[in-house]
Amino acid sequence: MNIVSRAPAVDLTVQELVSSALSKFRAGDTISTRAAIDAIRRADPACEDSDDHLVELVVMTAIGRTMGVVFDHRSR
Repeated sequence: MNIVSRAPAVDLTVQELVSSALSKFRAGDTISTRAAIDAIRRADPACEDSDDHLVELVVMTAIGRTMGVVFDHRSR
């Protein structure tokens, strides 16, 4: 009898979600805050962080990776 253990569900931190969302871009690219927030919310619909907090993390991460940021998340 083979028993297959289930992998535990992994809850990503918000910073990991942001890093994952920005991993598709390279240095010098420009990141849309609206697109980043949408990608984060799709990856973790249960994320309770505010859009403003997510934007702060996106900006900090993008700057560290020499990416530009377009602040378009409030123009919905």
